[in-house]
Amino acid sequence: MNIKIKRIGLLITIVLVGTLVACSDNFLVDTNNQDLTSEVVFSSDDTALAAVTGVYDAFQNDSQGDPGIPNEYNVKGIHRWANSTGLDFLNNENPATSSYLNFNPDPSSSDVAVKIWPNHYRQIGRANITLEGLRTAVENGSINTDLGNRLIGEVLVLRCISYQYLCEVYGDVPLMLSPADDPFKARDSQDMVFQQIVTDAIEAITLLPWTYDVEKGRITKATAYTVLGNAHMWLKQYGEAVTAYEALEDSPVLDLEDNFLDIHALANPNGKESIFELQWAANADLSWGRNDEVNILQLFAMPTDITGGGGFTGIPSKELYDAFEPGDLRRSATVLAPGEEHPDPLIDIINYDGVDINTVGTVAEPWTGGSPETRSGYWAVKSWRDPEIEGWGRSILFGGQGHIWMRYGGALLSLAEAALKDGQTAKAQAAFDRVRNRAWGGTAPNKTVDMDGILKEYRLELAGEFSLWGVIRRSGEANKFIMDNYGLDMPANREIYPIPSSQLSANPNLKQNDGY
Repeated sequence: MNIKIKRIGLLITIVLVGTLVACSDNFLVDTNNQDLTSEVVFSSDDTALAAVTGVYDAFQNDSQGDPGIPNEYNVKGIHRWANSTGLDFLNNENPATSSYLNFNPDPSSSDVAVKIWPNHYRQIGRANITLEGLRTAVENGSINTDLGNRLIGEVLVLRCISYQYLCEVYGDVPLMLSPADDPFKARDSQDMVFQQIVTDAIEAITLLPWTYDVEKGRITKATAYTVLGNAHMWLKQYGEAVTAYEALEDSPVLDLEDNFLDIHALANPNGKESIFELQWAANADLSWGRNDEVNILQLFAMPTDITGGGGFTGIPSKELYDAFEPGDLRRSATVLAPGEEHPDPLIDIINYDGVDINTVGTVAEPWTGGSPETRSGYWAVKSWRDPEIEGWGRSILFGGQGHIWMRYGGALLSLAEAALKDGQTAKAQAAFDRVRNRAWGGTAPNKTVDMDGILKEYRLELAGEFSLWGVIRRSGEANKFIMDNYGLDMPANREIYPIPSSQLSANPNLKQNDGY
């Protein structure tokens, strides 16, 4: 990627999105704008591509938008929301005071509550400006028509993804579709937002290709269909959701990986199962303020007994480990118990400095980093796939492993749920069986599809990824999920998060979610 061109794209978008988030954020002012205007930015194919890169780049930003800081919004915001809300992966917290176990996120300090809102509205602001510029450029012939239309499709879906996550996290949110929209508008209904996602995704499907010859990782027709299916699910339009998810079968490249362990393999970026995946630079610079295109998830999730620090995010529970049935190959590719070896052939634990065994501790002496009251002794696999990342105070902290936000295995389970709720039982069973059969490496034990089974499969298939809590909340079974798996009663409305206090202060028309 041409970094200079990318910087041009970021300048025009960053300068113009300021009013969408709290006015105190210092990223709102970019004094090095070089007098760029929309006419300049959208005057050629190269600069239009750079502007769209700026829209993608919003998903890589630090939680407060400051460039040059290793990404934490995706690690502490999206990852924790998807996994910690359901209690299967917890932060390094005292159980007595854990905001997750007590269902009490703080609107002013919860990583989920405060990080997701500003980042996604920053992305929406960039998307709205870019869509306006692209449509004008296509109309007046400033850029190639086919390229311009494809880029419009990409940006429409990127905006859909931001709105999807905003609604899944917070419920009702302000719907902004133009740079001219009132930045201080009140919240719109969740249904209204998902209906707009339906509209945008349908348009994008007509503009996007199924695949790219070179630039893997860009938004595709499959991404648009997956977003469309999810929106129909939220709107309880189950027949339409079935149609959207079934359309994925037309993709010439999309399929389940034969081996579940290969999905998150370091050498398999944008693999055949990936539908939307965040891209990162490989390792890049050690320094803590140099490069915003690296991420820190692996270091945060690795055993502290290896790294000497971290162990803050994604510590799996024994309850999750025990939930896998005998013979389910997903367990070893998701959670390691004390005394188990890492399943990735690239990683021999004994090769790490200061380690003299090839397992994550032992049954008698689990690895808890000296904090057995806050760490389970069980460790995550999906985010621990790069053997080069070593630990605090060593040479390599940050990694380039992609973060898969949407993939085909999850879409098949959503197809099963949609078909079941639409009365298409045979389709539901077939999609359900495809996921389970892969989990057993061939043929899984027979199991009749029902919602309890689908909820369990969501949990086991998507654990430790970036979408689990969204589908659990969408199912309407969030409280049941928590009770069935942890015996806790989630208070009313706590399946969604509070609006950040900073946003309530900046916009007097926003109202806090009930119960906060």
